[in-house]
Amino acid sequence: SSSVKDETLRQVASQGNVETFPLVHGTPSNHYNGVNIYLDEVGMLKRLSLNPRATQYAAKAGFNPPPTFYGDIFLGRVKALPSGLRNVDFKLGRDTSMDADWLGRATMENLEHQTALNRITGRTGETQPTHDGEDGNEKAEEGYSWTQTEEELEVVVPLPASDATSKEVAVKFKPQSLQVSFRKDALVSLELFERVDPDGCTWTLDKDSDVRKVIVTLEKSEQASWPRIKD
Repeated sequence: SSSVKDETLRQVASQGNVETFPLVHGTPSNHYNGVNIYLDEVGMLKRLSLNPRATQYAAKAGFNPPPTFYGDIFLGRVKALPSGLRNVDFKLGRDTSMDADWLGRATMENLEHQTALNRITGRTGETQPTHDGEDGNEKAEEGYSWTQTEEELEVVVPLPASDATSKEVAVKFKPQSLQVSFRKDALVSLELFERVDPDGCTWTLDKDSDVRKVIVTLEKSEQASWPRIKD
């Protein structure tokens, strides 16, 4: 079969304990077409086997860390209409591939949904946890740390010499990568989670502390909070 029939989903639901996990929220940019995972909500209690592929879908959709799923799942696409939700074709192969177009857009569409929700409800740390690096809270990584706003990222790279000069530092900006070198040795080499605008990226050498640091500012191509810095 090239698609999951409505009747199949109804039969699964009739067995009870079916939970819906919104993998992609409907937004204006995707014409309000969401994608859901349908699963057994007590799969863990039933000792069903882990479903690593379902977890892969969630990770690709930007959930970090992704939830753990147990047992068989169904994927389905739904469209939000004034009259309610309507099931839309979801093709095996084309739509279930990890390289599917909808999955490649999923993270940004979920961020779009969260941003809209924050505007309506107001963000509170208790109910809407921030992403890594937000609100001025540094996220430490190996060899560097970073913070972010919706508009830009700031990456701080400590240098291994207290007498470091700007001439010994090289920083390369590309649309989706960053490299920081010192005395021709690469200290940081990143494939970024999303695209940045190289023309809007800058760096400076901070000499005010005991440890000299390269401070890199990256301008995001699209305003949104990133769930992580690395692709």
